[in-house]
Amino acid sequence: MNATSLIGFGVVFVLVGVTTSAALAWLVPRLAPRGPSVERRLATLAALLPVVLATAVVAILAIQSMIGVDHCTVDGHHAHLCLFHGMVWAERPWAIAVVAAGLAVVAARALAVLTSHLRGRALVARLRAKLEGDARVQLVPSARMFCVVAGLRRPTIYVSTAAREALAPDEWDAMLAHEASHIAHRDLWHRLALELLLLFAAPLAGIAIRERWEAATERLRDADAAERTSAEAVASALVHMARGQALARLAAVAPFTATGARLLALRVESLLDGAARGEPSARRLAGVALTSTAAVLALALAFAEPLHHALETLLG
Repeated sequence: MNATSLIGFGVVFVLVGVTTSAALAWLVPRLAPRGPSVERRLATLAALLPVVLATAVVAILAIQSMIGVDHCTVDGHHAHLCLFHGMVWAERPWAIAVVAAGLAVVAARALAVLTSHLRGRALVARLRAKLEGDARVQLVPSARMFCVVAGLRRPTIYVSTAAREALAPDEWDAMLAHEASHIAHRDLWHRLALELLLLFAAPLAGIAIRERWEAATERLRDADAAERTSAEAVASALVHMARGQALARLAAVAPFTATGARLLALRVESLLDGAARGEPSARRLAGVALTSTAAVLALALAFAEPLHHALETLLG
């Protein structure tokens, strides 16, 4: 096997992955109104399925090139998706450019994720060094309004003294219940997994998928907190926190964004209206997605030879 023969398979991976990612990113907002559980499940599938399908198709084509009919020696008018006779892909500048661009994008995204993770770890380490004890909730002396969960191995809620002073007792309980739900559902780990999958997303699709996942997750944790306290307390806490953060942004000449305002309005509206989570629909969606993916892969296996030759003709 020659390493240059992998260029053709790399082109197929990029083609299948980008096409699937773009299609699913387009689908997510159209089904999202069925509930935050549906929206989060859709966003997760939109990140996962392109990687699964692209990897599976490349594996099927590679296996076909090894055990299928070898027509490379008699059909030479195009480059072949073949581990043994695919060196001609090195003579296709566009193919090299596609694979190089894909690798560069993945590398740049991976570096961004790694940098963000290391900065987060450093920040958490500095916070823990300044604070006493190892409680699940740590009060941080600060005039800024914040309440966040940080730490993959030991998730901890860090809340500022400004937030503690600004919130009424029921709002304080609601805010802590929201963050505790993040910990209980291991959302930090799920977010990291999502980020790794989105390394392979289509251009702009990753941003849209990530925003949908985050918005849906926040609404789900709001609903969890409302069950432990009250919807009114959670909504009031959200508004008070947003107001304090908006004032801080204005002082720093960084106004509250339109996206942030829309998300806040959606979260408060969902709480006060008692909007359904959509969990039954999310489970059905997962079943349909898994069944459909299995069916597509089964068809690809059953028709590996014509698929193999069709892609060679199209791309080679």
